[in-house]
Amino acid sequence: MQLVIFEDRGVEALSPITDLIPMQEVVVGGAKQFIRLERLLDMESRWIVRDHMELRVPESRKPDYGSPAIILNSRLLSTDLSLKLDYGEALICGSQVVAAKVRSLEWPPEFERAKPCEAKLLENLWDICPTSIVEHLRSDLMKLYGGSEIRVNVNVVGRHAVVIGEGVDILGPLTIDAREGPVIIEKDVLLEPYSYLKGPLYVGAGSQIVAGSRVAGSYLGTATRVGGEVTTSVISDYSNKYHLGFLGHSYVGRWVNIGAGSITSNLKNTYGEVKVRGASTGLSRIGAFIGDHAKLSIGTLTYAGTVIGTASHVHGLVREEVPPFTIYGRSLGWEPVEIELDSVIRTYRRMAPRRNLEPDPREEKLLELLFERTEDLRRRMGVRKGRLG
Repeated sequence: MQLVIFEDRGVEALSPITDLIPMQEVVVGGAKQFIRLERLLDMESRWIVRDHMELRVPESRKPDYGSPAIILNSRLLSTDLSLKLDYGEALICGSQVVAAKVRSLEWPPEFERAKPCEAKLLENLWDICPTSIVEHLRSDLMKLYGGSEIRVNVNVVGRHAVVIGEGVDILGPLTIDAREGPVIIEKDVLLEPYSYLKGPLYVGAGSQIVAGSRVAGSYLGTATRVGGEVTTSVISDYSNKYHLGFLGHSYVGRWVNIGAGSITSNLKNTYGEVKVRGASTGLSRIGAFIGDHAKLSIGTLTYAGTVIGTASHVHGLVREEVPPFTIYGRSLGWEPVEIELDSVIRTYRRMAPRRNLEPDPREEKLLELLFERTEDLRRRMGVRKGRLG
């Protein structure tokens, strides 16, 4: 029996988060999605992804067609779902397949019986952040990490687990607040003095928390650099938010740089509902959704619910959606201009060695494919070709 996690059409609505990675690798709650779903059956997963995402699938993750399988929708948020299914049986939420069990894996699969269920699927950007962070970060971390190892030179308050990995370097006094959830600090993290770390919180391996930071209720990926104030947010692998500023109720993709003094609004002056792309969310706190490889210059300010596209460079006040591969600075008197693909790739090649990594040709190919696929979108959104100014 194999566990197969599949992408469906609903993944496209989660752009820019899913522009360059499959849904299986998106951070949901307290872990990347494939890790959360593998825990349901205690099995390693294989992946079915969108055609252009095949580049991302390791050989060990490719499905074994023709063999028995339990299949799971990659957008499944619920982790309390019963998967006791007979062969040929599927769980359906509305018209969407949530899970199924088949004797012989084919794609698309065929089912003999459909059972309705009330599972929650990720439909919108705000389902990933802030909703999954608020509702699942604590419980995911509690399920994924059991024991507690506390350093004697760390001030810890609260009863939840505090897990500190090997090679963590603590440069001075700091406070870990585990009253509301676990605090997980992976190996080789650098913790500078006078920081306040509040659970539930996950800090990925090789990351750095800058002196005087306040980080609460968030997920920080591998090799991130984080300073200032961060709350109820995801900062994905290899991204920087090194300087003073505020990031709240926001999702930050991979390879992003957030300049000094940048602030994401996450609450309206009226305390009313925040809309995203004109759609009602039912939520009063939503920050920004920032795609992979985006860059925010110093002093960037974003209105609540702002979407910043993959590989875009933004300046000044941002109060509308920015399409991918765009240089944006309307508050500075600039009209949006398309950024050259070569410039994006050059920037990535400069940034990767700063994380002790070689640039990945697959990443560059996916950037190229996305640039081509989104050209019409940029034209429709008023982005012109040419140079800035």
